[in-house]
Amino acid sequence: MRSVGSICAFLALVTAAHAAFRLEPAHEIEIIGNKFFNSSSGLQFFIRGVAYQRTRKLGEIYDAETETAYVDSLASPGLCLKDLEFLKELGVNTVRVYQVDPRLNHDVCMNAFASHGIYVLVDLSEPQLSINQRLPSWDVELLRRYTDVVDSMHSYTNLLGFIAGNEVLNKVENSAAAAFAKGSVRDIKAHIRNKNYRRIPVGYASADDTITRIDSASYFVCTDTSLDAAVVDFYALNMFEWCGYSSYATSGYKERTAEFSNLPVPVFFSEYGCNAVRPRPFTEIDQIYGPVMTRVWSGAVAYEFFQNENRYGLVDENAAGHVFKLEDFNIVKLRLLESMPRGVHRDEAPPLPPAARPCPEISDSWNALSVLPPAPDPGLCECLQAALTCVVTPYIRVDLPELLAEVCSKTDCLEIAADGSRGIYGKYSGCSMAQRASYALDRYYVDKHRRPEHCDFGKRAALTTTRLVEGGILR
Repeated sequence: MRSVGSICAFLALVTAAHAAFRLEPAHEIEIIGNKFFNSSSGLQFFIRGVAYQRTRKLGEIYDAETETAYVDSLASPGLCLKDLEFLKELGVNTVRVYQVDPRLNHDVCMNAFASHGIYVLVDLSEPQLSINQRLPSWDVELLRRYTDVVDSMHSYTNLLGFIAGNEVLNKVENSAAAAFAKGSVRDIKAHIRNKNYRRIPVGYASADDTITRIDSASYFVCTDTSLDAAVVDFYALNMFEWCGYSSYATSGYKERTAEFSNLPVPVFFSEYGCNAVRPRPFTEIDQIYGPVMTRVWSGAVAYEFFQNENRYGLVDENAAGHVFKLEDFNIVKLRLLESMPRGVHRDEAPPLPPAARPCPEISDSWNALSVLPPAPDPGLCECLQAALTCVVTPYIRVDLPELLAEVCSKTDCLEIAADGSRGIYGKYSGCSMAQRASYALDRYYVDKHRRPEHCDFGKRAALTTTRLVEGGILR
C-alpha cells in the first residue's frame, strides 16, 4: 500500500507534467530541417494527436443532393465545441481530420481549437474524390477538390498542414499510384505559393507495408532538377505494429526508427493504436515520446476519437448526440499526461544541407518512375469536352471505370492513358474520368465512321446536339 507521502509525490509529479503541457493559444508551426517548431517560442513541436472524424450512422438518412456522405464536425459549432471539452481533457494538441467540406465555414471551430492550443491536420481528399489505387489519375476534379480545401482552410494559424494522400499505395502491385500522389503534392505546393499563402506544409500518410515501406518514403523525398518542388514537407506512417504489451525491440518500432532516421523532413505516426488487445494499454506512448524515438519522430496521432464498427474509438456517441468516454480514453489520457518529450530549440537545429536524393528504381518491390503526371489543365479539358460528339450519357448513372475499360479495349486511348510505372501520360490524361470516357467513346464513334448505332454502349453513350469544332476533336 502506498504511503501518503508517495501518493502526494505522485500527484505533484502529475500536476507538474500537466503544467508543462498546458495548452496555450496556437502559434504557427514551422519546419526547419526534419523537425517541427513553434514559430513563437522556438521550441520543438511534438504531435500529441488523435484522429477526429465523425461518420454517418449505418442507415442514416441525409440529402445526397445538398449534404456530403461524411460529417464535417469542424463546420458545426454544436458538435465541435462539445467535442473540444473531451479533447482538452484528453490532453491532445493536434487532431487529424480526414474530410472537410470546403463550401462551409470553419471559423468558430478552428478558432476555438486554436485558443486551446489544438492544431489541425487536414486530409485533402474525400471518399468520392481521391486517387484510385486500381485506376490512378491526377485530374481536374481532384485538383479542384484539393485546391478548394486549401483555399477554405489556409488562413487558420492552427492549421498544421495538409495531407495530400492517405495510403494511396499499399502493395507493390499498386505502387505506381505514388507518381500521382506526388504530382498532387507538387501542384498543391505550387497553388499555395501562387496564392501567396503562408508556407503551409503538405505531406503524405503512408501504409505500413512491409515491402514498399522504405521505397515509398524514399520516393516522396527524392529529388532531381525536376522534382524538387514535389518533395513532401513531412512524411507520416499509419503504424499499428505495437499490440498490447509489446516493446520497442519486439514491436517493429526499433526497426522503423532506424529506417526513417535519415529522412530530411519531419516524420510521425499519422495513425497508431493496435486493438488486438482490449482495452488497449497504449504502452507504446511511453516510447513514442521517450528520448530514443523523439530523436527521429515528431509525435503521433492516436486512432481514433469516435467509436465505429472497427472498435478503435476513445469515445462513443449515442443516437441522441450524447458523447461518453470509453475505457481507452482514460488510458490515453494518463499515458499522454505522463509523457514529457524533450526536444531542441530552433536555434539548435540548423536546416539540413540540400542534397540530391535518388529516387528508387523500378524493381520487384517498387513500380513508380520519377516522371510525374503533368498538372491538370481545366481549360484544355473543357475544350476537349466541347469538341466531342459522342459522350457519356447524362441521363443514367454510369460505371465510368468499367465503361472506360470496355471502350479502350476497342479503340486507341493513348491520349488519355496515364501510367506511373512507365512515366507515360497522354495529352488528356489529366481530364476527369467522365471527360476521358467521352473522349474514348468519341474516338470509337469516329473510327466507325460516325454511325449513330456506334454511340450507344448499352445506353451509356449519347450524341450531343451541338459541336463547337466541326468534325470533332478526332477528325
